[in-house]
Amino acid sequence: MTKLLVKNPTRTLQGVELAPLGVGEVNPEILGLWNENCIETAECELSDKDKAAIQNQLKEYFQSEFGMVCVAVDGTSKLVGYGLASLKKDLVSQAYYGQIDELYVLPEYRRQKTAQAIVEKLNHWFQYKDASFVYVFVDLDNKLAQNFWESSGLSKEFYLMSNN
Repeated sequence: MTKLLVKNPTRTLQGVELAPLGVGEVNPEILGLWNENCIETAECELSDKDKAAIQNQLKEYFQSEFGMVCVAVDGTSKLVGYGLASLKKDLVSQAYYGQIDELYVLPEYRRQKTAQAIVEKLNHWFQYKDASFVYVFVDLDNKLAQNFWESSGLSKEFYLMSNN
């Protein structure tokens, strides 16, 4: 069974046990997974400067009422996945909306509903925070991620264009 550790637990989701996560409790492990994510998706490792910036970002998520960190650990307490989410405010409508900023699960723990459990927890947090809608950025080349998000109830809305 995979257990989720979260900043503000609310309840059990589909047999996944939830428990509180303190500031700094798993940051080094999350950095390790974040690095695995970079290697897998961008074919590069995090620099020491990147790791320090991510460490600061994680601290901000932990301390802010507008950030959520959710991690999954296996039965041996090994960190196997994480999700980060943030709450944003639309300047025109003044409504809050959610953004799933990061989601990663180790390859050997995929197809076991671990990512889905993390997303469900993040979505419950968005509901608790009265977010009007939720979005996530997905790389155009990452068809597996696109399929995952579509199966999670999200739909393609538009393409983001950039100069890099």
